[in-house]
Amino acid sequence: MRRLPSFFALRAFEAAARLGGFTQAGEELHLTPSAISHQVRALETWFGRALFTRGVRKVTLTIDGQRLLDQLGPAFDQIEDACAALRPPESRSELAVHCSPSFAAKWLGPRLPQFMAAHPSIVIRMSSSAEPADLAKSTDIDIDIAYGAPPPHGNVVVEALGLEATVPMCSPRLLDSSSVTVPADLLQFTLIDSKVNPVQWADWCKLNDLKLPAGARPSFDRGSMAIAAAADGMGIALETTRFAGQELARGDLVILDGASFRRIERVTHFICYRKSAIDNQRLMAFCDWMKAQLLPT
Repeated sequence: MRRLPSFFALRAFEAAARLGGFTQAGEELHLTPSAISHQVRALETWFGRALFTRGVRKVTLTIDGQRLLDQLGPAFDQIEDACAALRPPESRSELAVHCSPSFAAKWLGPRLPQFMAAHPSIVIRMSSSAEPADLAKSTDIDIDIAYGAPPPHGNVVVEALGLEATVPMCSPRLLDSSSVTVPADLLQFTLIDSKVNPVQWADWCKLNDLKLPAGARPSFDRGSMAIAAAADGMGIALETTRFAGQELARGDLVILDGASFRRIERVTHFICYRKSAIDNQRLMAFCDWMKAQLLPT
């Protein structure tokens, strides 16, 4: 006979520890914070030691609580995977996709009609935020398109979405009375900072043997905003061509490039999904479509 405490108490503790509070755990388990607290108290009584230090607005794990979470987390992951493997295929047609705001607005959004036309039975439910989704916690999200490599997780598949060229670009109107033939010519213009881009002007200047001028520069915390500012003639943005495809195609922006210019190419976007969803046909169809869209033309 196994000597185990209540499974419901263990589940309440794991959710509260993972999510950082009784209220959040209650929301995930559809219980009141009081019910979560009662379950945790019962578990502490069973162990004969405190698992949380309770504050006015939050709770923090004790050393014993952290030890228990370190063991319970992987155990619950294995239980979830075992159950997912035996469940029948999901009947719902929705696919919940999360990504960064700029990727949603500048790349994915304009292409989604193509996917929907090719897969009319799949309903896309989009959400976006600056922070990447934690697929271990956000069970209502099927796919996360992360900006920057996400931290590794044993139950999450992470696939790189190819190299992206980050290049200087500006409105052609900005060049009406000036010519740009070598990298140093860029320093006569206003340089626009895209704060969340992993490639910054300092990186580009170093690669092109230039010293970045000191002083403040206009800056934006969204790549899409930096691109819009450059298209409006504010200055030169250093951004990925993946975000500026429409502006470049329309001629609203031009790339400042040439034989003496050195480009920076990096992998900056990653598609993430749970290993337990590897047989989800809707998810795999979306992933295959994404990869096909990003193939060089």
